[in-house]
Formats: sequence, C-alpha cells, structure tokens
Amino acid sequence: MTDAQDSLHRKQIVTALLVGMGYGLLTRVTFELKSLSSLLQIVSAGFLFVAPFCVGAVAVLWYAKGQHVPVKRQLGLSINAMLLFLAAMMVTLLEGLICIVLVAPVFLVASMLGGLLAGYINNRFKVSRSTLPVFALLPLLIGPIEAHLPPEQSEQTVSNTIVIHAPPDIVFDQLAAVRDIRPAELGFSFVHLIGLPKPVEAAMDGSGVGSVRTSRWEKGVEFKEVITEWNRPVALHYQFRIPPGSIPRHALDRHVELGGDYFTVLDGGYDLVRLENGDTRLSLTTRFLNKSHLKLYGDLWGRMVLADFHQSILGLMKNRAEKANLSPG
Repeated sequence: MTDAQDSLHRKQIVTALLVGMGYGLLTRVTFELKSLSSLLQIVSAGFLFVAPFCVGAVAVLWYAKGQHVPVKRQLGLSINAMLLFLAAMMVTLLEGLICIVLVAPVFLVASMLGGLLAGYINNRFKVSRSTLPVFALLPLLIGPIEAHLPPEQSEQTVSNTIVIHAPPDIVFDQLAAVRDIRPAELGFSFVHLIGLPKPVEAAMDGSGVGSVRTSRWEKGVEFKEVITEWNRPVALHYQFRIPPGSIPRHALDRHVELGGDYFTVLDGGYDLVRLENGDTRLSLTTRFLNKSHLKLYGDLWGRMVLADFHQSILGLMKNRAEKANLSPG
C-alpha cells in the first residue's frame, strides 16, 4: 500500500468513526426532544439496545462502500465508534458519568453485534450505502411502538447483612441519628466512585413511630425518611419521602434520579438479631420501584447499585457500633 493509499484508508476509517459517533449523538438528542416525549423515551430498549446496535452498523457500512470488510475491522469500527459516542455524550453533558458507566457494557455489546451484522450483510450481498437508512431509522421505528406498550412497573427488594461485634442495643443506637459522616468511614464503593453523592449525615427529629429522619448527602441532596417501626433493639423501618426539588439536577442524572421518572425508592429499614455469642447480625433492606420499560436491565442495575450502597452503610454502622462498644461507660 502506497503512502497515498494508506492516508486515504486512514481517512476512510476516521470518517466512518465520526459518522457513527455523529449518528449516535443525533439519535440521543432526538430521543430527548420534548416534542417527541410521547413517542421516544431515553430509558427504553429503543435507545439503550437498538440505537447502539445501529451505531456499530452505520460505522461499518459507511466504511465498507460495498467492499469486503474483515471481521476484525468490523469489530474495531463498531467498538471505537461507540467509545467516541460515549465520550461525546459525557463531554457535551448529555449524560453524566453514572449513566455512562451503567450503559457502557450493553452499548458496547450491542454496537459490536450491529457492526458484525452489517459487515455480514455487506460482505454477503455487496450492498451500497443506500442500506444505511434501514439501520439508521430502526430506533425511531422501535421507539414509538415501545412507548405505547403498557408499563410493567417492577418492585424489587434488596437486602444485605453484616455481623457486628457489639450487642443489639448499642448497634441500634447508631442507626437513627448518624452525625458527621466522614468519607473515609464509608470505605470504597463502586457507586460513589462513579459519582453517586455520599451521605454526610442523617438527623432525627424525635423518636418512635412517626418521627422523621432527614438524610443529607453531598451535592445538596436531601430527603426524608418517616419512621414506621421503632422497636429497640430489634427493628427500625421507614418510608421514603422525596419531594420534587429535593434532588438537585446537578447531583444525579435525571435517568437515575431517586423519585424521578424512572426509578424511586419506596421504603426500607434495619433489622437486628442477637447472635449466641452476643454479637449482632444487622440487615439493611430497601424496596425500590423500576418505572422504566427496561424491567430486566433496570432491575439488575438497581439491585447492584443499592447492594453496593448498602455495604458501604453497613460498614459505617459496624465501625461506629464496635467503637461505641469498646468505649468506657
């Protein structure tokens, strides 16, 4: 291959990647248009599965020009076009880091499948770029169909447990009011690493059933937890109250916002069991509602995020209760 041919080939690759990225951005913006909100939804199979599938297909077909494209090149084009698309969404603030991390695995797999299918069609039938609209319009055809399907809301319960070397009464006293939470006390958490705000305190207004605990997180996040069961030292349960405006827009992406259009937490609480050796088995449970059309994927990520957050909070409770147990008096 001559230098001129090599330069032309590189330009062809770059152009295909930019076309794939540009198509993805155009689709993302289209799905967010308020005028089309009744037809297109971001948290849907049309955008989260079909759109990335088509990003890979568009990149490969734009590159091919009807010529044979090896499988390795198909994969390279589809993966890199998707990586550029993900980066572009974050740079242009269309999505935050949390959403990018949550969708990246399925976006990359879908893009590769789209690239491979487009490559197979191209190599088998020697199609021209006129085939592009067939793929490019798929999300816009699937989206309205999905938007008009009856919603299938899904309630999920996530529960995690830890053993604490302290009696239940001392552990219980650490649960209601949790002051001055230092970041180091929470330990490593994947969800905090990708941008979920960390809790800074939980302030109690009174005690017993009907009292209110105010949970405050970083970035100005604040919501209420109304106590529904106060049984020292056995159980502390609550219902969440997340009024509009309690989650600042900059704190969480709208698509994963608590109390938002797609997901919300309903209730939860702590249960304590005294073990034979005097230690406490502490369980933290949260029930959440997935209101999106993505039942399986939404449930999977919701459970993962809450489980990771639970482990962080349980670790905090363990450290504080064990220190209190060792303190004189």
